[in-house]
This record gives sequence, C-alpha cells and structure tokens, in this order.
Amino acid sequence: MTAERYTAIFAGFLSLKKPGEYQYLTIRGSARGIGDGGTLRRGRPPGERLRREIPFRDLPVGCRRVVLDAYRELRGL
Repeated sequence: MTAERYTAIFAGFLSLKKPGEYQYLTIRGSARGIGDGGTLRRGRPPGERLRREIPFRDLPVGCRRVVLDAYRELRGL
C-alpha cells in the first residue's frame, strides 16, 4: 500500500497576504482513506508537487474529514 499526498488550498483566508500566498493543508492519504491529521501551512503551495486538481468528493473519506476540520477551524465554526 502506498501513501499519496494531497494538498488542499484555502483561498481567501489571509486579509493581508502577498500575491500567490495562501493557507494550505498537506495530507497523507492511503487506499483505506485515512488522513494523518494534516499539516496546516501558510505561504506559497509547493507547485512542483501539485500535479492535478481533483474534486473534493474524490478525496478519500479520511482526507475529506481532515479538510473539513481544518476549514471549520480557519473559519471559527
């Protein structure tokens, strides 16, 4: 079983941001859909590792949960 890495980019969360700077979440996922909790970062996402965009619904279930938790935390929900 190999682990894939997912990056979720949250646009519009930094009021005084530099161009190209975002808050983003890096997640390791597996075929079983388990996220590692993710790491929330701020800055320019690592473009060399961004391969293709996928819809949220296509993320493994565990990774979706991690992204939603991070979004709620950022928005104070």
